[in-house]
Amino acid sequence: MATIMMVIMIGLLLLGFPMMVPLITGAVVGFVMMFDGFGQMGTFVQQMMGGIRPASLIAVPMFILAADIMTRGQSADRLIHMVMAFIGHIKGGLAISTATSCTLFGAVSGSTQATVVAVGSPLRPKLLKAGYSDSFSLALIINSSDIAFLIPPSIGFIIYGVISGTSIAELFIAGIGPGVMILMMFSIYCLIYAYINKVPTEERAGWRERGVAVREALWPLFFPVIIVGGIYGGIFSLRRPPLCACCTPSYSNSWCSAR
Repeated sequence: MATIMMVIMIGLLLLGFPMMVPLITGAVVGFVMMFDGFGQMGTFVQQMMGGIRPASLIAVPMFILAADIMTRGQSADRLIHMVMAFIGHIKGGLAISTATSCTLFGAVSGSTQATVVAVGSPLRPKLLKAGYSDSFSLALIINSSDIAFLIPPSIGFIIYGVISGTSIAELFIAGIGPGVMILMMFSIYCLIYAYINKVPTEERAGWRERGVAVREALWPLFFPVIIVGGIYGGIFSLRRPPLCACCTPSYSNSWCSAR
């Protein structure tokens, strides 16, 4: 069966079909041969639908939609402006601001791809103009964006939690510490790089400018607080923790006798 699938995919590739067509055709042929025709394909469809049934997976397209909305809006620019206002003037401040902005936007969107687009587009030209090499700038943006896998809300944690049966809320909390530690290590490296290569510093921002930057970035900063707080507060959950022993599902009376 595997040989037939490979022959079909290679033949379609040689005929000039896009990569998507050989992959889908080979998979469909394999499933048909596995289930001895289309008669038992209903079992495969049921298993496929059962794999996407967990309610937690609804968060994945919603986070992707939120990331797309924020990428097209001004959330990333406001976060970048706020970070630059506080640490842009120190040695290596622009690079440290890039790593911090990637972490903050990853905490807002939960998507590494959206973080690369939203933060990398405005900051890569600034990094190159400030004297950072192109390889350093690209590596910093891409690797800093990967912190979004650790900082909640993380799409990767949601998928892993559904597959492994692990508590997604506990995964979110467990990812905060490692994400912050990686950001600190990136910042130290950026500081050393700036000293070695004698990268010039940016102009220091005044406290009034910093206050304006914080006020403009308040809503994007509250997004992860709302998401994580809603999960742990039971607001975004279908089931809330019982208030006391008499409120457990084993009791038919929905009213608490202790009230």
